[in-house]
Amino acid sequence: MQTRIVGIDAARAVALVAMIVAHLTVPGGIQAQLLFGFPAGLFAFLAGVSMGLMRARPAQFVVRGACLVALHFALDPFSGTIEVVLGTIGVCMIVLAWAPKLDSAWLVWLAFAGTLGSAALAPSSSPYPPLMWAVLMVAGILFARHMPLRIGALVGCVLFAADLALRWWVPLPPLLDATGHTGGLADVVGTAGASIGICSLCCLAGRWLGWLAPLGRMTLTLYCLHVLSAQWVGAWASVIGAVVIAYGWLAVFQRGPLESIVRRLTAVVGKENNEKVGN
Repeated sequence: MQTRIVGIDAARAVALVAMIVAHLTVPGGIQAQLLFGFPAGLFAFLAGVSMGLMRARPAQFVVRGACLVALHFALDPFSGTIEVVLGTIGVCMIVLAWAPKLDSAWLVWLAFAGTLGSAALAPSSSPYPPLMWAVLMVAGILFARHMPLRIGALVGCVLFAADLALRWWVPLPPLLDATGHTGGLADVVGTAGASIGICSLCCLAGRWLGWLAPLGRMTLTLYCLHVLSAQWVGAWASVIGAVVIAYGWLAVFQRGPLESIVRRLTAVVGKENNEKVGN
């Protein structure tokens, strides 16, 4: 299990680095498609994985989501051309606060309904389609619960490749669109597949990816620093800076600063609930 947790941290690191490169470079060709939509979708999926792994009450997820929304509004005035993703993830976390308590069958139906709803509303006017992001988070909860690593790696990579092929060669109507950030059917399925494939591969290779784990352990802090510095710091300088900050900070502290604050706030809610139960 520990190797798998390291793998999840490595997947968070992959999402962070991909997001930085997507924001601060102007790629072309297939590289542009690889970086358009998938990194942000992987962030949402990993938020769901965290929800599935945590033994938290719905109220604690509400607090975590509210913290992300607050950070979104704090960052937005300084984000320049970057569309901050934290608000959408935070709202979805609040709405889905009860989802980790549902049986897997209900989660599958919820993801299915959300996928159809997202496709029906495509193309989304939001850069991060809320229904699609909710589906990705539900998929993350299911992944954390079952972790079908070998099958997940195979099926996920096939769906990822199929989505890229559709984007590249096949124009589709909005309902079925594969283009990133549209919320079309192929976009939702392909992004979920990419997220499952990447997380599965990272978990399978967890014993060799420990060097990436520090980046994944303080992704929230590093993402916020990236947004604040993006107008002055280039892509690779940002990546190197993130590595230096992560290794330096975690050599002294157990968690990143923002991660610690969010953890303490959610712990207060958990403590209050425990006291009420005790009374």
